[in-house]
This record gives sequence, C-alpha cells and structure tokens, in this order.
Amino acid sequence: MKFDEIKFLLKHSSIYGLGSVIGQAISFLLLPLYTQYLTPSDYGTMALVDVVKGLIGLVISLGMVSALGRFYYEYDDEKNRNVIISSAYWVVIITILLFLPLVWYLSPVFSELIFHTIEYARIFQVALLSLLFGLLVDLGMDYLRVRAESVKFIKITLIRLIVAVSCNIYFIVFLQTGVIGIFYSSLLVSVIFGISLSFMVLRKTGLFFSLKHAIEMIQYSFPLIFSNIFRVIVNESDKLFINFFFSPFETGIYFIAQRVGTAIHLLLTSPFLQTYLPRRFQIMKGTNAQLIYASILDYYLLVICTAGLMVCVFSREIIMLMTTKEYYSAIVYIPAIVLSIVIFGMKYHFEVGILLKKQTKLLAYINGFSCGINILLNWLLIKRFGIAGAIVSVNLSYLLTTILSLAASRQLYPIPFNFRGIFRLFTLCLTIFLFSLLISQDSLFWAIVTKSILCVCYFFLLYIIKLVPRELVDGIKTRMSKRGTASN
Repeated sequence: MKFDEIKFLLKHSSIYGLGSVIGQAISFLLLPLYTQYLTPSDYGTMALVDVVKGLIGLVISLGMVSALGRFYYEYDDEKNRNVIISSAYWVVIITILLFLPLVWYLSPVFSELIFHTIEYARIFQVALLSLLFGLLVDLGMDYLRVRAESVKFIKITLIRLIVAVSCNIYFIVFLQTGVIGIFYSSLLVSVIFGISLSFMVLRKTGLFFSLKHAIEMIQYSFPLIFSNIFRVIVNESDKLFINFFFSPFETGIYFIAQRVGTAIHLLLTSPFLQTYLPRRFQIMKGTNAQLIYASILDYYLLVICTAGLMVCVFSREIIMLMTTKEYYSAIVYIPAIVLSIVIFGMKYHFEVGILLKKQTKLLAYINGFSCGINILLNWLLIKRFGIAGAIVSVNLSYLLTTILSLAASRQLYPIPFNFRGIFRLFTLCLTIFLFSLLISQDSLFWAIVTKSILCVCYFFLLYIIKLVPRELVDGIKTRMSKRGTASN
C-alpha cells in the first residue's frame, strides 16, 4: 500500500513535472538572450511588480484553489463534486468583477509606493490584469489536478509554455518593449487560457451554485489567505527591502540567484505538490496513513536534496555559461538559496496534521509569527549585509515556520518521520558540497569534469550508507532480475 502510493505520486508528479522541466530548460536556454535585452535593473523591476501582484492575488482569489482540493474529496459522487467546482468558479468570477476597476485605479499608487514615481503605473495595470485572468487559469488547472487528469494537464501546460515563450520573444526581442513586454505576454496568455479553461470545465460541471458550499469553502480558506499572505511576505519581502536600501539593480542580481537556486522548486517540489496537496486528503482515508506520509517525506528529501546538491556544486558554471559578466556576483548566493528551498519544502509534509484536522487558523498564527520575525530580520540584516542578509533572514524564517508547523501538527496527528535518516542525508550533502569548494576553478572544463566525478561518489555513498529507501532498492533489484530472466 505504501509503495503503491509512492508510485502514484511519482507517476503523476513526473507528468506534471515534465512541463516544469521543459519550461525550466527553455528558460535557461533563453537566459543568455534575455540578459542581452534586460538589465539587472529590469529584472529587479519585474521581481518587485511580481511581489505586489502575488500579494493582491492571494486576497482576490479567496483561497479557492486550496479549498477546492479539500472539499472535492469529501464527496464520492460526481454530482456533488461538480457543484463544488462550479461554486468555486462563481466565487472567483464575482471577485474578479468586483476588483477589476479597483486594481486598475490603484496601479499609480503601487508605482509611487514601490518606485517613488508613477512611471511604472502601466506595468502594474498590465500585470494586475493578467493576475485576474490568471485566477481562472489556476482554478481550471486545479480541476485537472484533483481529477488526476495529468496527461491533459501536461498538454495544456506545454501549449501555454510554447505560446508564452513565443510572446516573450516577440515583445522583448522583436518589438524591444523592455520589461513591460514580459507582462504583455503574460496578460495575453492568461486571457486566452483563462477563458478557454473556464469554458471547458463549466461545460462539464454545469453552472451550479451552492451558497452552502461556497460559504464552507470560504470559511476553510479564509484563514489560509492570511497564512499565505504571511508566507509570501516571508518569501518576497526581502526584494522590497533590497530595493528600499539599495536599488533595482541589486534586486535583479538577487532575482537571478533565486532563479537558479529555486530551480529545484520549479522542477521538483512544484510538480510534486500539484499531485500531493490534493492527494494527501485521499491518503488519510486509507490504512497506515501515518506511515505513508512519513515514507513520502523520505522519498521527497532524497530527490530534492540530491537535485539541490547538483545545483550548488555546479552553480558557478551555470551562471558563467548562461548569463553575462554583470550577473556573476549572483554565484555566491545560490547554495544558501537552495538550502532555503529544501527547508521550505519540508513544511508541506509537517503541516499535514493541521490540514487534516481543519485547524487552518494555526497556519495563520504560525506564518504570521514567522512573518513578523522575517520583517524584523530583513530590516536589521539587509540594511547592513545586503543580499547576504536577505538570504540569512529567509532561511531562519523558513526554519522557524517548519519547526512550528511540525510541533503543532504532531499534537493533532502524529506522524513517525525518520529524523535520523534526514540528519544523515543532510550531513552527506554538506560534506560533498564542501569538497566541491576545494576544486580548482582555473579551467571551466576540468572543473565540470572533476565535479561530475564528485557527484558520482555521492550516489555511491548514498547506497553504501543505506540512505536509499529499502523498498526502492528491492523494487529496482526485482525489476532487473525480471529483465535478466526474460533475456535468458
């Protein structure tokens, strides 16, 4: 049962992850092109607008995407599930219509507040319009996730990716619109796919509306709005502080470092969560649920720590090959950013008990407290240490959130996590990374070769000190044995 659940998550996460992998690959391949047309200050501007866009999106969406996965699995019949989906759509559509004129007229205010000029008002208007239509995209894609229609999900994701990349190149390279071209592209893609997905979903579910279900979903997700706002502040407020104390240029350098350091989140954690977040409510109905949750964390950390280690070891080579010299200062920040992503990903496993028991207000308290600590640390550290201070702040804030989530969740729904194994895995990764720092950087080619050998040693040590789950090893041996028998 436990390994069957792992295989289910692996299958659908790999399908969801295919779009992210291709998207990240294309983003890396286009990075040299983008850095020719966009300066670090442009990247800083884009990052700051995205912070505001993300915060507003959390309020406007009312957490319907989170509520959808929770309430969808409370029913086994298609009729009630369709009512849940359709009601969520009505709530989002009404909210969009109410906020549409407001976000348009507040754009100059946001521009003045962040950049001390109304020159960026048009960028905010385009970005916030894309946000509104993007909510429909998110709801439609979540509908596919809760129904485990991963093949259809990846098809739509790939089409969106192709359209988005084409629009980005058209606006940035051919029209040379500058940073606003990224937001024009996003708006165009959000309009096309937001309307198309809404039509596709509502045609299947029907235009039902249940006030009872709508109120229940809002009551469930309302504390999550504050929780997610606090989470975004912890994730993104450092960019605002860097811009406040320094300039968009430094913010852009930090953004590029994050772009590389958070690649493991986009490639692995994000597609995994797209399967796991709704699935964890289904797991609770089965036997040995606690053991399954613990085993899932073991597999997750093995994959995410391995990928993170690869990024840390080759961070210098990635930046040098994919950007220009004005971005090279981002190299030193990447390993600490990778660490923050690993800590952040663990939170989703530790908070399971809170969500299963519907105590979402606890997440709001935890994230609110961590948010306050993060803002204080940002103010104290960024002013003095710049980008390095921001990275220390976010790591400490993530660690605090993760520990508090674990402590609260264990009181409600104890899960026997393998902390000894987690410590051993972290120790091995740290050891390999420290050895990589001793490798000579005089030759780019030989640095890559030597680091590749070091990574092979890491995989060998994983097996030797038994950090690979036994059922995985047994499964691989069984499959190899079957192939050998068949060949004979």
